[in-house]
Amino acid sequence: MPPMMPLFPLHTVLFPGGLLPLRIFETRYIDMVRAALRADTPFGVVLLKQGSEVLSAAAEAPPAAFHLVGCTARIQDTDLAPDGMLHILCYGEQRFVAQSVETAADGLWLGDCSILPPAGLCPTDAMLHRMQRLLSRLLPSDDPALATASFEDPVWLVYRLLERLPVKLADRQRVLAADRLDLTLKHLSAMMAAFE
Repeated sequence: MPPMMPLFPLHTVLFPGGLLPLRIFETRYIDMVRAALRADTPFGVVLLKQGSEVLSAAAEAPPAAFHLVGCTARIQDTDLAPDGMLHILCYGEQRFVAQSVETAADGLWLGDCSILPPAGLCPTDAMLHRMQRLLSRLLPSDDPALATASFEDPVWLVYRLLERLPVKLADRQRVLAADRLDLTLKHLSAMMAAFE
């Protein structure tokens, strides 16, 4: 990981193992994508608390503020659309926390980041099978998540279910920041009942 990792504040939460398609049109992010591809390094996706994903010169626009726990994103595919917009597909790799943040001259956020250990979870066999069954129903046969499916990993299952169930961004962020997912699983169990 580079000494200062580029950060991409978005109105979304990326989990490890998740896929994130993005349309890139701002110069600072086009440059970030080029650098990431050239050096084969990730960038960090963080959830916005306030402000916009797009740099604004308007005086009344609130400054961007974002959560410091995010997920590293590695670019898997790129495509230049006919309208000149760059489309990229990213894969979520690892949770991280930004110890400090600074802004580059072009407005790109940079974080001094540390990788967090994978979250832990030890569900019962019954709960593991329950999550597997529900996710199998929610995933269409052509879902890109199936290419990297890890149905025996309970953390992977929780993350994939949270991506597909109606869960608020603030709650997804709390789960991303959690080292243990036992409480998440308890809440998720109640929500799953409505879909079974």
